[in-house]
Amino acid sequence: MDEDRQKFHEWLARRLVTSVSVRHAATFTRYIPADDIRNSVLPSTEILSFTTSETHREIKIIDCSGNRYGDMGENFLHWVALCATKFATRAEQISVVVLPSFPHNTFSPFWTPILDLSAEAGTVVVVDKTGGLEPHGRPQPLSSLDRELFQIKYRSLNGAPRQDFEDKVIRRIGHFEISEEYCSHFFFDGSRAVTELAEVLHDAIIEVTRNRTGRTALLIPETTDSWMERAVTATANRLNVPWSKWPDDPARIPEPTPRTTYMLLLDFIKTGATYTRVAQQAIDAGYKLHRYSVAAFMSSDFHTKGNGLPAVQPIKSVAAERVSREQCDQCGLRLPHTDKQRDDFAGLRSYDAWYILTSVEWKPELYGPPETPRLLHFPPFSAIFERFGDCVAYKLEQVMQDVAPPGVVIVCPEEPAVQLLIRRMQHWADDPMVAVPLPREALTKSEESTLGEIRQLARSTGWGRQLEHLSQQQASVVVLDEINVSNTTAQQMLHLLKAFQIQPHAYTPVFNFVPAEQLDGVPIHSLYDLPSPRRVWS
Repeated sequence: MDEDRQKFHEWLARRLVTSVSVRHAATFTRYIPADDIRNSVLPSTEILSFTTSETHREIKIIDCSGNRYGDMGENFLHWVALCATKFATRAEQISVVVLPSFPHNTFSPFWTPILDLSAEAGTVVVVDKTGGLEPHGRPQPLSSLDRELFQIKYRSLNGAPRQDFEDKVIRRIGHFEISEEYCSHFFFDGSRAVTELAEVLHDAIIEVTRNRTGRTALLIPETTDSWMERAVTATANRLNVPWSKWPDDPARIPEPTPRTTYMLLLDFIKTGATYTRVAQQAIDAGYKLHRYSVAAFMSSDFHTKGNGLPAVQPIKSVAAERVSREQCDQCGLRLPHTDKQRDDFAGLRSYDAWYILTSVEWKPELYGPPETPRLLHFPPFSAIFERFGDCVAYKLEQVMQDVAPPGVVIVCPEEPAVQLLIRRMQHWADDPMVAVPLPREALTKSEESTLGEIRQLARSTGWGRQLEHLSQQQASVVVLDEINVSNTTAQQMLHLLKAFQIQPHAYTPVFNFVPAEQLDGVPIHSLYDLPSPRRVWS
């Protein structure tokens, strides 16, 4: 373990219980395979090599802050909780679990062993990246954390929130109007990442001003997306600097404040027309501009070198697609423009579905029901979701909002592509999304098993424990898959859920080759329907 992280653990322990002496600091790193972290295989608790004292008051820290929350499966979180409770067996013992976010407070099995601590046990404290505390068990007198200082230390170890910002950005797909001359197939939406954007903006401004923000004022164009405006407001408040909107009408440009340097902030620089206009107008009006401007998004082919304007520091450079109206295929097909403020189109448009499917080279089908012949030509969904996961996940979220109450739990096959898609959704979920991946072996066995036999099969398995927990909590469930080719996997999942008295609100394949309104009494809500290739291409 690196020295900085060890010092962070010492600092955290002392903030919680005041008097601490380090007796057994971690001196090695053990790696757990990614599939074990995400899926149903639980490592042994001995992997942490903790020992417990029968006499001393102890505090032990399990630090998972180096992992992204979406990469930690529910079974791994449950294992972490089991370890924490194992190391807090006496009233004098405290276990601290550091996580990026608190797990779902009802449907995550993480909390089960913690809530089941005996009256004679010690304390388990869960800490998230904001410095929030959740003490359980027999809470010892604990001091509260200085949240701002905790966040600074947390970020210094695990990186600035730039990755969190990028994870929460949604590249929406549609037919977007950039100007009277240009269209785009994509729109970069930062509405789910306002908090993270404010943090990154704060750090970027501190960096480019070299921590001298006095007599600095922020400017944004009058026509700016609301999420950017909210982030700028939060950033200005934190820096204690003024901000204002640069008017679209040159006649309304105010006089600059004397001895003030202005910094331009923009949501998206595509062609650079807006940035060039605002910057040049400000210079002509006598404004002293900072030598750098900051953009949340900037087209990777835009630059300001040699034009006399402030250089732009982008938070995220993107390949911004823009096409003239004369060359726009969607304009040629007379497809209406998409309102970026709202998206009333349920599912994927045909244009978008086939754009996604044909963007990758099709290969032989690699996995699925073992008794079903493999297709020779099949879209590789892992590659598709690497490129379009945020677009598809955004659409799936819309569907689930329509068919199920908030906080819905996802059940899916334990296969790489669909789990990648779920992790994209988990990044921006308000309450961490719970997903239960079902192993292919369990799905295959369930088809020929009675409901009682399925319950027997599920004993002592991670997925079985999760389904039992969801059944007891009467959780709302949606069944998800990347593609439905023959109904086989879908029926296996529904039959397995029936053994736990779980009735899903919907079955939601991204692409559905067996169009129907329902399957075994469960409504089907896919993103795109088309006839089964097994019938058409066989």
